[in-house]
Amino acid sequence: MLPLSQTTGYAVRALRCLQEPGGHPVLVEEVAEYTGIPRSYLSKLIHKLAKKGLVVARRGHHGGVVLARPSTEITLEDLSEAIDGVAWRKRCLMGLLGCTDLTPCVLHDFWHETLDQILARLRSVSLADLAQNPDPGVERFRADHGLQNRPDPVVEEHLPAGVH
Repeated sequence: MLPLSQTTGYAVRALRCLQEPGGHPVLVEEVAEYTGIPRSYLSKLIHKLAKKGLVVARRGHHGGVVLARPSTEITLEDLSEAIDGVAWRKRCLMGLLGCTDLTPCVLHDFWHETLDQILARLRSVSLADLAQNPDPGVERFRADHGLQNRPDPVVEEHLPAGVH
């Protein structure tokens, strides 16, 4: 019904490439190269995530980006809120400006019940949980950077020869 934005999807892919707090920072350019996210777009996205306290970005010789909190503590709700804000939650499902709790549209109650379910699910899924979803670019990045990778023979079979 209301999918998460493409930018939130980019955030998930990028953050899956980062190390846990205290780990070795990785360069935004490298994450962009492996994930296919446009570099300038990813730089702005990382800046936004840093302002929201989800990543720590350092400039300079030993610069790069790491997660600000453990991946088990960063939820899809955190990412969605950091990227898309919360205003969409208050909008009428049909886009009617006069729809309020006092003057509800025909879908008002349905939307509030559904929204509660959506938010509960977004809160229950962590960045660490998303490691179960195969993503060849992320998995190649993690393998090439010596990060623990979940074995996934299906993903390996679809990679071009010599790319792991």
